Amino acid sequence: MNLFLLLLFIATVCFVAYKSKGKDYFLPTSDNNMALGLSYGATLISTSALIGFGGFAGWVGFSIPLTIIIPECLLIFLATAYIGPKVWQANKKIKAKTYIEMIGKYYNSPMLSKLLALITVGLMPFYCVAVLVGVGKFITTFTGIDFTLAVIGFSLVAFGTIAYGGMTSVLKNDMVQGLIMLAGTFVVLAITLFVHMQVPDFWANLSNAWTAVPEGDPLRKLGFTGFLSWPDFWSRGWMMIMTLLIFTIPVGLITLPQLQTRWMMAKNEKSFRTIASWGVVIPLLAFTTFCIAAITANSFTFANEGKTVIQAAGGTANIVPYWIKTGFPAWLSSALFVTVLAAAFTTLNSLMHLLSTTISNDLIKTEKPKLSIAYASMGAIVVLALLMTVAFNGQAAIIARATALYFGIIGASMLPLIIGMLRGHTDGTNALLSFIGGASTSIFWVLFVHSKESKLFTRVTLDIGVYNFVEPIVPGLLISSALYILLTKIRKNTN
Repeated sequence: MNLFLLLLFIATVCFVAYKSKGKDYFLPTSDNNMALGLSYGATLISTSALIGFGGFAGWVGFSIPLTIIIPECLLIFLATAYIGPKVWQANKKIKAKTYIEMIGKYYNSPMLSKLLALITVGLMPFYCVAVLVGVGKFITTFTGIDFTLAVIGFSLVAFGTIAYGGMTSVLKNDMVQGLIMLAGTFVVLAITLFVHMQVPDFWANLSNAWTAVPEGDPLRKLGFTGFLSWPDFWSRGWMMIMTLLIFTIPVGLITLPQLQTRWMMAKNEKSFRTIASWGVVIPLLAFTTFCIAAITANSFTFANEGKTVIQAAGGTANIVPYWIKTGFPAWLSSALFVTVLAAAFTTLNSLMHLLSTTISNDLIKTEKPKLSIAYASMGAIVVLALLMTVAFNGQAAIIARATALYFGIIGASMLPLIIGMLRGHTDGTNALLSFIGGASTSIFWVLFVHSKESKLFTRVTLDIGVYNFVEPIVPGLLISSALYILLTKIRKNTN
């Protein structure tokens, strides 16, 4: 059954791509505001959110959804309703084919455009890994297909649809898959709230499940005290939760190039009312639903097996697939399987398209046909992402970590530039130095300070206690913002 659904899903996305081939591979204008809103929301929510952060929530408890619901909802709406029209207005004059090109031309800084393109291309494979690991584990769990074969096949399908239909294919597939995601998350939410959470002793079992966590478990060492409570104030766990969910994810929502591209495709300013509404619905519903569903799994797993859900599933990336397969009827879990496929595809196709257009339009300046370069570059990046996916398969929390890495570095270096656009600033030197300061600080923090990544990349971690768990976006954003403000004042006084 699940294999049939997988094949049906592939046939559907290929058919939509076939019917939606457009003249403009790079940045077509869309009259369908609902499609843009659904595409925005669906691109934001991927397996990194549903499987990665959902599994993360299943591991640590209610502190995840309670912390992120309000800032995420507010930031998505404000960004789309307020920043979106400003970006659209700027590009109406510039007429750029990519978001990166628009930033470079707005600040009249080719070097800024090049550096942003390099950072994007360098980091994007990590985010692709987050998506591919999530969908690969899901396909393996539900169909028995080998993990490596699953991620290769899924990547090739995404590659083919983009190569054929360009951005028009991405947009129309996102609309279809976004509606599937909405339907699936409604089902998960309904069953979670009205079936699972209504079982007698649900809350008692969820509270008592903490007793199954051994004393020496990393969760306790981080400062977590229960699935229904916050971690101890200023503990490593508290620092991780606050800097990840309050800074990294919300700032990423404002600055990610694949999301900004949707704003540039709008027909007019009035379009953003619809885009903002639809853009909020999918992320808010999907993220919170899968987080809460994963948390409820602890109650039932403890009641039936005397274990926490991570002990039963064998890792954070396995929690959501495990729970959907064991906690829902077989027919329903199959339907939800398609929901996760939709979440993965909508993000992966946007990332691949962004990569191909960034390399062909922003990095490589040549008289050769840009589409040929776009296809070649997309293929090369896909191969790299696949190799990284297979290599990182053994890392339990790679989905959430890779997502945070991408969001953090881009957000830290780009937020001052976007705020500068909103305020009408056009000084390219200020923008360039601010970008370099934020990006280099965040990268240094990743390589030598932040405990999760430094142990992986350099195996050198500067011991600064609890601050080793501060997300890289925090120091990077502080430096980039300070540089931008200071340089703006100095150059204003000088002039």
